[in-house]
Amino acid sequence: MSIFKKENLKGILWLFIIAFFGVSFLTHTDSYFNTKAINLLITGCYVNGGEAILEIHNNLTSNYSFECKPK
Repeated sequence: MSIFKKENLKGILWLFIIAFFGVSFLTHTDSYFNTKAINLLITGCYVNGGEAILEIHNNLTSNYSFECKPK
């Protein structure tokens, strides 16, 4: 019985490790692409003579609100 319990524990541990790395990967990917989008939006706003207004709601994932107001 004791070996069976250890195998179950090992399987559950691996499941949590894989889930942790999966969530971490998705969070970092989302943050990376949001940062790229923010940079493009700000650059485009300045090129068109506007004033960029950026509010970042979550620093971990870089969720944001963006507005480009004409000067």
